[in-house]
Order: sequence, then C-alpha cells, then structure tokens
Amino acid sequence: MAGLRWLALAALGTLGTQCQPGAPPEQAAPHETPKLETAVSTPIPKFDVESPIMRQLGLLPPAERSTAPEAMHRYQQLTRRFWLAEYSTEFLLKQAQTPAGPPNVTVYEQQLALIQSHWRVLREGIDRRPAMPPVMTEHLTRMQQVERYQHAALADLQADCAASRPPRPDATTLATQPAVKKLIAPLLREPRPMRVDLH
Repeated sequence: MAGLRWLALAALGTLGTQCQPGAPPEQAAPHETPKLETAVSTPIPKFDVESPIMRQLGLLPPAERSTAPEAMHRYQQLTRRFWLAEYSTEFLLKQAQTPAGPPNVTVYEQQLALIQSHWRVLREGIDRRPAMPPVMTEHLTRMQQVERYQHAALADLQADCAASRPPRPDATTLATQPAVKKLIAPLLREPRPMRVDLH
C-alpha cells in the first residue's frame, strides 16, 4: 500500500511539473533599425522658355518671319530646347559654386545627365536642320557655340561625381562662362517695336 502511495505521489509530481507554465523564451536582443540619412534634393525649376522664343522671333527681320513653315517650326523647336538646356545648366553651375555644394550628389549627378541629354538633342537637331535664312542661322550658330562650352562644363562636374569628389566648376569652366554670356547677349536683346498696319 505504501508503495502505491509513493507511485501516486510520483505520478502527480510529474504531472504538476508538465502543467506548470514554462519559463519565458529568451528575449531576442532588440534589433536596431539603421537610421536612413536623407539629403534634401533640389529639383530643377520649371523655366519660362516661351518668352525668349518670342523675343528672338521679334529680332528676326520681317522677311524671315514669313519664312517657310518647316524652317520656322524647326527654328522655334531648337530655340526652345536651347533655353531649356541653358537655364538648367546655369542652375546646376550655381549649385556647384555654393559653399555647401549640391545638397544631394546622387540626384545632382542624375540631373547633370538629364541636361547633357538636352544639349545632345539640341546638337543633333542643329546638325540636321533645313536651310534657314541668315539671322536664324546666326542665332543657331551662337546656340551651337554655347552648347560646346556648357557640355564641357557639365562633363567636368560629372567627372567629379564619378570620382566621388565634391562637384565644383574647374578654372576652365569659370573662364568660359563670360564667353557664354557674351554669345547669349544678342539673343536676349529687346527687339524694336514692330510696326503693324491694320487694314
């Protein structure tokens, strides 16, 4: 009888041990989420490229304003591309000359590539343009010369980014910018008032 009592107590003890809540599992060390550093990027502004087109059209002599529709359309198209690329290049060069430089170099490098593509499209369009009258041709020649300077300026900044250097205009770029301004100045001249005879 005593043996049965001991056997019953042992069975109860085993059952009690199994019913007790187990020890809490080891808590995993809290996983630290890495902080994401976000640098503010500055988008390229939306520039007014229609006003310079109208100004340039006003600089054309009357005979050239009535040129063939295909040539006139291509002239306006190339002028629009030129001012978009030029204003954007000026913006990117200014950013590179600020003491802190561009706020987000990765985005800045993408912007450089985008504007280089605008200059490339302009260059290809000028090379394939139809025959145009003298003043239009002179305007496009100026645009082509500006494209060479600005393409080189952006290529220099792209080389800095590729080499993980802060993008900064080099001495050649800084020296050529006055030449760019000089080439553009006649395109920005205010046209004389046009006389229109109303019948």
